[in-house]
Amino acid sequence: MTNVISYSDFFPSELKFSGKLMVFVDGENFAIRYKEVLGEKVKSSHVNYLPDIFLWSSILDKVCHNYFKVIRKYYYTSVKGDQDKIDEIEDLIKSNNIDAPRVFKKSRNGKTKRVDISLSTDMLFHATKKNYDVALLIAGDEDYVPLIEAVQSEGCRVFVWFFSNGLSRSLRVKCDKFIDITKFMLGDDFLLV
Repeated sequence: MTNVISYSDFFPSELKFSGKLMVFVDGENFAIRYKEVLGEKVKSSHVNYLPDIFLWSSILDKVCHNYFKVIRKYYYTSVKGDQDKIDEIEDLIKSNNIDAPRVFKKSRNGKTKRVDISLSTDMLFHATKKNYDVALLIAGDEDYVPLIEAVQSEGCRVFVWFFSNGLSRSLRVKCDKFIDITKFMLGDDFLLV
């Protein structure tokens, strides 16, 4: 049975073709949460996934481009390894129609804060320069609440797409619109209308 998904399930229909969009993906968190949601299920055919590092969907990309003039898509993640490994992941991200990969080297203890800080800096910088009307934030951490408030104070709208099981309640409340993409990211048989 084919599931019918409307573009307006992702963005309000009154916004169609009404402005500029920039996408900011906390890719590290996105990929980690997907692994939890996926469990033992088989990965959907529209999903490109590298555990703990990268997650994207060709259909998510199509939805963004159907609604807005997409200015740029940023993707932030981190990896263990040398510069060759970083280059490999940047190439993977670019091959998925994401033009601004930001790949950072993980420290020995496997942690990095550069993902959150870099995403926040870029998103706020572009808001203050009026480079977009709507920011699509693909993240779930409560740490992004002050960022959302700052971007909204610049007159921009902030939409959040994420898995409901990994989303901070505060983030859901502060954003202009939240879309739970769990069912979509696990499904395979979609008709997009």
